[in-house]
Amino acid sequence: MTTDENAFLLIRAARTEDAESLAALSRQLLLYEKSLNETMADLTGWAASVEEVRKQLLRPNNRFFVAEKRGAVIGYIKIIVQGRKLSREELGLLRWLLDRIEQAARNAVNRVLRRPRPNVYAIGGYIAGMFVLPAERRAKIGHQLLSAAENWLLAQSIPLTELHVLYINEAARQFWEAAGYQPLTLGMRKKL
Repeated sequence: MTTDENAFLLIRAARTEDAESLAALSRQLLLYEKSLNETMADLTGWAASVEEVRKQLLRPNNRFFVAEKRGAVIGYIKIIVQGRKLSREELGLLRWLLDRIEQAARNAVNRVLRRPRPNVYAIGGYIAGMFVLPAERRAKIGHQLLSAAENWLLAQSIPLTELHVLYINEAARQFWEAAGYQPLTLGMRKKL
């Protein structure tokens, strides 16, 4: 990207009116990942739907940042803060009550089904997705989105973050490793 093109690039927090653009980019990411992995199941109807993205934009532990160029959203990153309980003031009374009811129901189901309790409650950031339009890649837009996400996490007192990447997606693995992310686990699958 030339310096002139950089002048038209804006990295900002997503707004609810970005839901349609975010859903379209999220769907492209999911379809791309599916093309890399033949054993991946079909996408559900709500995957990357505008309604789902709008709902996620309203959750206080979620944050989307977008790359905007000449008024069009050309990339995004989604971050989730995990393990941190938000106060009633942060959530608002209604969302706080709904979260309490949801957690009580989850606990009851876990007791009935005798599911094991987690050994640890991790607090950290999770990068739930990042996508830049193919025509806009190699211009450091992904790095700028990542920087915005990491700075936001640090402002939330979250000192670490993790993500999942398809092993077959070598370009993505190289991007994340160059950004300082290190392999943590290796999931494996066998098609029967």
